[in-house]
Amino acid sequence: MSHQLELIKDKLQRHHVFSLYRNQINKDLERSGYPVVQSDTPDEFLESVIQLLSDAIEDSDPKLQQLYYLADVQERHLEHGIVIGFLYREWVKIQFRLRQ
Repeated sequence: MSHQLELIKDKLQRHHVFSLYRNQINKDLERSGYPVVQSDTPDEFLESVIQLLSDAIEDSDPKLQQLYYLADVQERHLEHGIVIGFLYREWVKIQFRLRQ
C-alpha cells in the first residue's frame, strides 16, 4: 500500500476529518454519474471507493474522465496509480478547509 494511502487512512481516524473527506469524494462521484459511497468507517469507505474506481477502470468507464476532471487530478499525482492519485488529490482539497 502506498505511503499516501497510509497517511490518509491515519488522518481519517478523526471523525470530522473523515466526514469532510467522505463528503468531498461523494460530491465528485455523484457529479460524475457514480453512486455515492455510504460507509461509516474510514477503512470501509476507502475500500468501497477503491473497488468502485478499480471496477470503472477495468470496464473503461467513460465517466472516469469527468471524475478526474472534477477532482482536478494532476498528472504528477498519477505516478502512484490512478486510484491513489484520485484519493490523494481529494485529500489535498480538504486540507485547505481543515486549516481555516
